[in-house]
Amino acid sequence: MMYFFLGSEINIIKEKINLLINELNISNVIKYDYSDTNISEIIDEVNYVDLFNERKLIVVNDFSFKKIKDNDEKKLIRYINNQNDNVIIFKVSDEALDERKNLTKLIKEKCKVIISEKLDYKMLGDYITNMFKEANKKITFNQIRKILDYCEYNTDITINEVNKLLLYKMDDNVITDSDIDLVISKSYEKELFTLNDMVLSRNIGGCFDSYKILIRSNIDEMIIIENLAKQFRLLYQTKLLLGSMDEYNISKTLKVKSFVIKKLIPYVRSYKEDEIIDILYRLSEVDSDIKIKGYDKYKVMEGFFMSL
Repeated sequence: MMYFFLGSEINIIKEKINLLINELNISNVIKYDYSDTNISEIIDEVNYVDLFNERKLIVVNDFSFKKIKDNDEKKLIRYINNQNDNVIIFKVSDEALDERKNLTKLIKEKCKVIISEKLDYKMLGDYITNMFKEANKKITFNQIRKILDYCEYNTDITINEVNKLLLYKMDDNVITDSDIDLVISKSYEKELFTLNDMVLSRNIGGCFDSYKILIRSNIDEMIIIENLAKQFRLLYQTKLLLGSMDEYNISKTLKVKSFVIKKLIPYVRSYKEDEIIDILYRLSEVDSDIKIKGYDKYKVMEGFFMSL
């Protein structure tokens, strides 16, 4: 039998393949990466009878119908029509099967095609709730929502983060808010926006909290510094233009979305021009202190936050 797994949900597909391998209970498992091999080699392996005549299970990662050559396609079609007792599992990187091709029609007729549809918010919530249930962990509905929010409803990120949390709580059956805050990584792009807001509003405690989250996500300080400098340059440009333009024309002139300018307006009024220039100068010094002088990056960043 041949199985073809498709879909963008990497962790869901991985779990389904592992369940299938356990269900088939074949000890002789052989793995291939399609980038390093071809159909001919895989078919030769599945047809080869070794000394013990053991049943084989072959897993082919990153298979793509778009990369298959004509001769290999013909060989695959011949094998599909004359399959032996061995099993081949294809993990397909293509988003969908080309329904116009004869090969696709043959696969749907004589093989098993498993498609993992993208999970919506409720389905993903149900999925990770079941992960905690199977691990005998107690977790609340609001905590599930918190995890989904931190991971921005990305299935693969959410499942990876939940697995980290389950590993962390291996010896404890109750999930707490503190556990989630400590273990689950927030999406760093979202957290960069949060840090911008904390710095612009001079919320020192918020700056430190947001900075720690970014550090736990292994975000380089240079990215953080450049992101802050970009925000203050935009703030300065907006302040200069606000006297002669409305929000719409400012966003058009600076080539940024109007809601970005709208969000900056309150900060424009709370900063003087020389204050913005001073902060940009200090960010330049922070960059130099870390990159050129080699000062402790954590102390340099903390010093900047304290100076706001």
